[in-house]
Amino acid sequence: MASTSRFFRFLSLPGFGFRRSADRQMGQIRTAMLSLLQVHGGHAMQRVAQRVRFAGDLEALWYLRQDVLTALSAVDGEVAARRQMRQINRLFKGGLPHTMGPRSHHRESA
Repeated sequence: MASTSRFFRFLSLPGFGFRRSADRQMGQIRTAMLSLLQVHGGHAMQRVAQRVRFAGDLEALWYLRQDVLTALSAVDGEVAARRQMRQINRLFKGGLPHTMGPRSHHRESA
């Protein structure tokens, strides 16, 4: 009985909920990337898909976006690939440090 209450206390720790949320987000991103890559065959697509499958964290998946974009661009063209990647980019919201998110380009006024 005491071990059960310790277990439930562990589940209520703030870090545990965050970890589950991060794991869920990572799974959604991984699935989205793989579904885009699986539409197409070929060695290059399989190689990128393998790297996505074994990415260890959100940061690794963030950096793999460029590889996914390059692979998709080779088949679908850059405009279509960028459109598809926009959907994936949105999935990263709230999961990365602010400095790693998409950059907004500002013009400096002279």
